[in-house]
Parts: sequence; structure tokens; C-alpha cells
Amino acid sequence: MAQQSSTSTSSASSFGFEISAAADASWAVVADGLPETVTINGVEYKSADLNDKARKLLSIYVADQKIISNQKELVAMAELGMKSLLAEIESNLPGS
Repeated sequence: MAQQSSTSTSSASSFGFEISAAADASWAVVADGLPETVTINGVEYKSADLNDKARKLLSIYVADQKIISNQKELVAMAELGMKSLLAEIESNLPGS
């Protein structure tokens, strides 16, 4: 976890980590790239109508979704590779 600095102008959460003003600004830029409309729990919202905090949190959520999707793809490729390796191992066992 990041250490809090007594001279820092960032806001610290109760979880013991801080988000710097630069990180906040970066997420604000990312939030500007949200789709025009988003559906949350079955309700459609215009991204422009969401407050800054909701837009930032939604941007983080979307980024996390992409990370999870990429990880699932990597796991699927690893599983496929392991199946191929297992087949190759079995074909090279004595008596095969």
C-alpha cells in the first residue's frame, strides 16, 4: 500500500491508500471516453448526466472488466496449451 505523506495534497481513504491528484485527473480524462449511454442494473443513463465521481468509478469498473476479460482469455489459452502438452506427454510415455 502507498504511504501517506504529510505534505501530500491527495485525499486518503479509510483503507490506508491514497489517490493522488494526478491519478484523479487521469481517471477524469478516461471518464470522458465513456460511451454516450451506459446501462447500470437494467437502467440506461447518459454518461454526461452522471456526476464526476460516478463517471470515475464507472471508468474504473470498465477498466477492471477489461482486465478480467483478458485474464479469462489467458487462462483459456493456458488450459488449451496444457491439454496439448498432456496429449504430447501421453504419446511419449513408455508403452505408447
